[in-house]
Amino acid sequence: MKQLQSTLDQIVSSLKGALGDNLYSCCVYGSAVRGDAIEGVSDINLLILLNDSNPEAHVAIGKAIGKDPQIDPFILGRKGFERSVRAFAPKFVSIRRNYRVVFGADPLKEIKVEPELERFLCEQALRNLRLRLAHAFITREQSRRYPFVLARCCTPLLLRLSEVLRLNGRELAREMPARIPMLAQEFGIEEALLRDLVAFKRNPQKLSDQEMVAWHKRLFPAVDKALAWVEAKWPA
Repeated sequence: MKQLQSTLDQIVSSLKGALGDNLYSCCVYGSAVRGDAIEGVSDINLLILLNDSNPEAHVAIGKAIGKDPQIDPFILGRKGFERSVRAFAPKFVSIRRNYRVVFGADPLKEIKVEPELERFLCEQALRNLRLRLAHAFITREQSRRYPFVLARCCTPLLLRLSEVLRLNGRELAREMPARIPMLAQEFGIEEALLRDLVAFKRNPQKLSDQEMVAWHKRLFPAVDKALAWVEAKWPA
């Protein structure tokens, strides 16, 4: 925790030096706040809110933190922020559950999201994930990106499944690994698949074509099961 705080202090110092008065707020969110971050693997998720999001500011942010592969910035401007909250409603609701302001004002304190909009966008995110998995698998011989997409889909999938259950009134464990048994049982997904996906995220590796086929035959139907659950429980 001390190492994380030291890293955050360095990040904030770099951003303040690069952006000056244009830096309105900076929040850390996700696993670093939940307490289940994997050292050297998990991203440091940052919501960076600028008084004016413009190319010059983006250049400055890139110079300040862009070389650190562990930092995953989510950059927005104050102008249009409320509309961004609506456009990314599930993401903001998820951020709000586990976040901490590390500089400036708290931009999330007053946000409100209509449940109907959140359900729609949560389903949309699951369908987008399904499309990305299919595309990465079908084009695997051209792009060689399937293992990368596989590792990167772990957190979004677990978060979206969690949000679906929350929107249906279910209480979930704070830490992600503790949610896996409930997610597997509720959606009829193999628990070992979710645990294997987490393990692959921790230690991504090259896969043979046979291994990619095996992964896809396990994972794609699991996403389909989640969407079938949504279609059955939520009105169109």
